[in-house]
Order: sequence, then C-alpha cells, then structure tokens
Amino acid sequence: KKYLEIIVKDLVRSHLIIGTSGKGGGYKLSRLPEDYTVGEIIELMEGTLAPVACLADGNPECPRKDICKTRPLWVEYYSMKHNFFYSKKLCDLF
Repeated sequence: KKYLEIIVKDLVRSHLIIGTSGKGGGYKLSRLPEDYTVGEIIELMEGTLAPVACLADGNPECPRKDICKTRPLWVEYYSMKHNFFYSKKLCDLF
C-alpha cells in the first residue's frame, strides 16, 4: 500500500492522473488512455530510457563523443528502445 501511495503521488504531481479526496474520492486519468505513451510513464517513474549517461537529456555533451567507438551502438539501441516504448499507448495494455 505504501509503495502504491508513492507511485500515485508521482503520477498526480506530474498531472498524469487526478486525485480526489474525501467520500467517493479516488483517482482517474487526466487524459484519454490513447493519449498516454508507455514511454512517458516509464520515464516518469523510472527515469531516462538512455542506456548511457552521455545520451540522457540534460547531461553535458561528452568530450569523447566524436571518437567514441561504442557511441553509435548505444545511439542505435536507445533509438530502438525509445521508439518502441513511445509507440505503445496505455490503451494498448488493456
């Protein structure tokens, strides 16, 4: 129960759901299920989908970016992962 309360607070704070307290209160989606992507929910709850720090939003550009031998691999993997989760809608899970 405590774990779910933490999750719900994060979802309310990010405006993905609306919480109503009191008698008859509860939680509901703030948008239609087809307007949510699985990717946005995962990133909200778990953080970036980026597999390495140099690809995460907000991180400074890596000084080795142009000479890194593995960067293209990580960029391709990140693109596939991002596209996969952002192409799935919440309504696809039901």
